[in-house]
Amino acid sequence: MNPDTNKLGTTAYDVTRNMARVHGIDLHHVLEGDAKKPTLVLVNMASHNLTCWEVVLAPLLEHFQVLRFDLRGTGKSGWGDKAQFNFAQYADDLAGLMRHLGIKSAFVVGVAYGARTAAQFALRHPTMLSGLGMFDVALTPPVDQGDQGALGAKAMAMLKDAGMAIPERQKYWRFYENRDAALACHTAHQREGDTMAALSAITAPTLVACGRQDMNLDSAKEIAALVPGATFAVMEMTGHGSVFYRPDEFVRLVTEFRTSLIDV
Repeated sequence: MNPDTNKLGTTAYDVTRNMARVHGIDLHHVLEGDAKKPTLVLVNMASHNLTCWEVVLAPLLEHFQVLRFDLRGTGKSGWGDKAQFNFAQYADDLAGLMRHLGIKSAFVVGVAYGARTAAQFALRHPTMLSGLGMFDVALTPPVDQGDQGALGAKAMAMLKDAGMAIPERQKYWRFYENRDAALACHTAHQREGDTMAALSAITAPTLVACGRQDMNLDSAKEIAALVPGATFAVMEMTGHGSVFYRPDEFVRLVTEFRTSLIDV
């Protein structure tokens, strides 16, 4: 258990939701909402667990059945051999979880690091995809992220000057059970090659969005150009991890895109 838990008392992280045995590990997940609505899968950004989506969950549940889960090695999910910490495996884990839950297809949306898993899901499990969403995305091997902090601070200042509310970030969004496993999960990009050339094979309706104040903006534009028919959107006054800067805009983009989803 993360040592910060005891300092803060009970948090949303301390509530264990559901476990499913998938590919030899237990995946922590929660499925909420009306099963008659389209299913939306939210894939966590780096170093976060499924509680981080609470900033957008309520409005998304008005339009979707929502599945959140902890990637292997993060949050309360289990983990396996280090060789299994890669985006293809994360995508396969999601496919296994969906089968376990009886979900035939879903709109899979990943933010930042989670967008790499979403892209792999689209390439490896296209028949289970009603739509793809990639926010704040880069898919090349490690790219320079050194200015993300300064750009994020600029976006925050712009939001404040505009009188817009900024959600308070919670420490428990980043809690995990095992430090080594969490680190292995979130260094997968160091072991993955450039997947850009494969993007032309994606056939599902695709939304690519990125903050104006995000070092990945140029990469996101390039990715949108490579995916056939992709929709691209720039989120103003928004840094890396856009859902934490403009949750309202994230919800708007995701919910409006639901009219583009396909039945699989």
